[in-house]
Amino acid sequence: MKWKNGVIFLTAAMLVLFGNGCGGNTAAGGTKMYYTAIESGDYYEDWASRLQEQASKKGASFEVGYAENSVEEQDAQVKGAVAGGRDVVLCGLVSPDTVTEIKAAAGDLPIVFINNAPADSALEKDKYIYVASDEFMAGQYQAEYILEKYGNKQEINVAILKGPKDASGAIGRTKGLKQTLKESGKKINYVFEDNADWNTEKAQELMEMFLKTGQPVDCVAANNDDMALGGVAAFEKAGLDMDSVLFLGVDASVGGCQAILEGRMDFTVYQPTSAQIEAAIEAADRIAAGGSIDGIEGASEDGKYILVPFEKVDSSNAAQYK
Repeated sequence: MKWKNGVIFLTAAMLVLFGNGCGGNTAAGGTKMYYTAIESGDYYEDWASRLQEQASKKGASFEVGYAENSVEEQDAQVKGAVAGGRDVVLCGLVSPDTVTEIKAAAGDLPIVFINNAPADSALEKDKYIYVASDEFMAGQYQAEYILEKYGNKQEINVAILKGPKDASGAIGRTKGLKQTLKESGKKINYVFEDNADWNTEKAQELMEMFLKTGQPVDCVAANNDDMALGGVAAFEKAGLDMDSVLFLGVDASVGGCQAILEGRMDFTVYQPTSAQIEAAIEAADRIAAGGSIDGIEGASEDGKYILVPFEKVDSSNAAQYK
């Protein structure tokens, strides 16, 4: 079910525990939270549902709006949250370039950024924070797997399928991949690199075009599992030998893990979404009341980040992530 440019109001449980020692807002009715999501669709609607579920455990009320990739709509949503008496904003930035405007729209409200990272300079201890996993690490893990499997090769041909060009996940994962491969001292040839925007069909189309060039490729490293599966589909459609090519993704999605178990994909990285969501709601509850994120697992010393570690997934453990 999709809600275009709409708002869902999700009321949490009314029981509020006083003096819980977590630094949360214990006023009657609990913390009033607002989440402005990048767009509607299964992915962000699932985030909204799970954020609401976690908020309800805090006795908080939760409202969500979908910006549909419009910076103007997101700005209006944040201003509406202020006018509606919200205590804190959770924000998946449509564009990191608009963070200054979003902060201005929020006025005195604190913001927990999720889904897309603002610049470090835009964050502030216990007021403007970012909750995620270290995107660089996901790319690093992919590179380490490639280097392990091709330990005897001095030259590796790499194809990269990236998310949207300004998405922090795509930028960080690609940087981690490239930097780690570079540090290996091997000759790395990037034979293909393009943005498939997290989309399976677009990734397949791009990879089909690349395969027509006949260039050799040793691995297809995608910023997420959906794009990796698009790369797999392109190879399968072309009837090419897949045993000599590594296919790597990120997310440890059900489809990605199943593909690993079937021998169609080789590696992915588990993004602990549940832990991120729990941390985001805990942080929102605390900073709405003027508290601190200190003590939340993964919180940085500077009070600007909560980073939940990624986990490596291959054929040895993929079944447990399905």
